[in-house]
Amino acid sequence: MSFSFLFQMQVHPDNPEIPQPRGPLARYCAICYGILLLVFAWIVQTDDLVHCFEVSGLIFSFCGILKGVCHLSEEIVYQFRPRYRSSLMKALKACFNWKNVCVAVFLCFVSFKPEDWTLFLAACACVMLFTGSQLSGPLAVEISAICENRKMNVAHGLAWSFYIGYLKLVLPRLKDSIQTFCDKKGNFVPKCKDTWKLHILMPLSCTIPDKLEEEDSNIEFLDNLPEIVIDRAGVRRRVYKHSLYAVYDDAKRPHHCVLECATPLLSLYEMSKESSAEFSTEDRLEQAKLFYRTLKDILDNSRDCRNSYRFIMYDDSEASEDPHFLSKVILKHLQQQEKEEYSLSEGSEVQTDQHEAMSRDPTLMISNDAPRSLMSQQYIK
Repeated sequence: MSFSFLFQMQVHPDNPEIPQPRGPLARYCAICYGILLLVFAWIVQTDDLVHCFEVSGLIFSFCGILKGVCHLSEEIVYQFRPRYRSSLMKALKACFNWKNVCVAVFLCFVSFKPEDWTLFLAACACVMLFTGSQLSGPLAVEISAICENRKMNVAHGLAWSFYIGYLKLVLPRLKDSIQTFCDKKGNFVPKCKDTWKLHILMPLSCTIPDKLEEEDSNIEFLDNLPEIVIDRAGVRRRVYKHSLYAVYDDAKRPHHCVLECATPLLSLYEMSKESSAEFSTEDRLEQAKLFYRTLKDILDNSRDCRNSYRFIMYDDSEASEDPHFLSKVILKHLQQQEKEEYSLSEGSEVQTDQHEAMSRDPTLMISNDAPRSLMSQQYIK
């Protein structure tokens, strides 16, 4: 297996900067390593291997119960009423894995012997001391995997809030707003309506300028689209609007698009500056990537928002070296979009022509000439 193939497996198909969701490989490796260790133990010593395995399982499962008891003491003393509404059953479910309890009870009655007490108590004491001193706590990758699988990251909340509170409201109305603007103030946007999309900028650094033209002189603000007015959350006639920009290439030719930044990334940036948030720069980068992946998954499954947006994610760590870095990134996506839409429109025109040709009424061709034989003249002679 080549390293290039491994790299392709690791990255998101749309953007190499975005990580894939974590899979079950770590769990499969744990099972394989466990089987290999058992085989090795059987080769080294076959006497009482089954009993040693059972006692080890009992120690492990019983340590899980002891950890649950430690957590339960905290929950009962300080968290019982506000977190569990004084429900003992909810607290027990939160602190204990009942499958683990059943395994411990079963092994205790089946395989435990009096001579195992010393090993059992010493091993349990060792695990408890390691746990209490935080030497055997969950790894950072374990915490990250749990948060991703259970949708508990900051990025998940921001992505859903951005979709429910904004994109779901404005994207279905975007093309009508652009059409109204074109009818009133001239055609500043491409003629093909398939390219009428909201282009959402997503810098990985989460640094978002208030005015894009101040970030890059090749970007010019033209005008705002007609306002979208919606009654929302008790606010009557809440206003949403988008801005139309002209992005100039090296030949100073304008390319028009509806452009804005993903405002939740600004929240991530501000969180990394607040010491009370305990949100590092590395956390910000990871959450920015997860925000992109989560929001894309949400919008890809939204029928109302389909074909009305385009993400422009970019790594702006070296943007200071090029004063026109942002405009080049935007132009690259616009040109790619134009090629995609042109190929699609070209294919649809061919299908339309074929459909029109097949749908025409048949024409009867009548000739006044005498009928001719199908045989050639030489055979007639």
